[in-house]
Amino acid sequence: MEILVLGLPRTGTQSLADALNILGYPNIYHMREVGKNQHQAKWIEALEAKFEGKGKPFGREEFDSFLSGYNAEDMFVDSYQGVADYPAAIFPCELIAAYPNAKIILSTRDEDKWYASMLATLWHKWSTSKSASDPAPSPMRPLSDKYQTLVWGGDFPARGRAQFRAHNALVRSCAGPSEQEGGFLEWDPRDGWAPLCEFLGKEVPKVPFPRVDDWLEYKMLHST
Repeated sequence: MEILVLGLPRTGTQSLADALNILGYPNIYHMREVGKNQHQAKWIEALEAKFEGKGKPFGREEFDSFLSGYNAEDMFVDSYQGVADYPAAIFPCELIAAYPNAKIILSTRDEDKWYASMLATLWHKWSTSKSASDPAPSPMRPLSDKYQTLVWGGDFPARGRAQFRAHNALVRSCAGPSEQEGGFLEWDPRDGWAPLCEFLGKEVPKVPFPRVDDWLEYKMLHST
């Protein structure tokens, strides 16, 4: 594990993951990897250990059990070189402790714009489908129910802003030693290539920075 992208959803995590692919990190574990590899139960287990005191808190051994080695078909694959977005970003300090040599990127953006984006996308999708009668819910539904309840208390409109500030402060605090050693970058999607490439010691690619909105993919993932 080389890179931990620990910003909240809707902070450019998909664009950043795609940028890392271009820079030579082809295997980044984003939300889409959860459903593809049927890792929902793993993350629910991790959430219950962290927030509800059920079972063993996740550390290096637990994360390695599904972030390196094998996919859902028990076929050997290269280990993931990085993580980005939820659900991984719910575990910033745990991942930093598990992979102390990894570089840390806190993706962030203007709080008002982030809050509005979350309300219009992830929160809207979850809160409206929650009240609808759905005889065939998405396989991702139990995981989204769990983190929406445990992270936002099931009330993002009331708690989202405070959690945004608390999360970013927590990442900065846990990354303290790495920041002092040059292993921490705070990145806004408007920053593009330059600070990212300097941080990773890479040349700036001769292609535009990826500008990807993963909202359509999220809706598909949580509807099938």
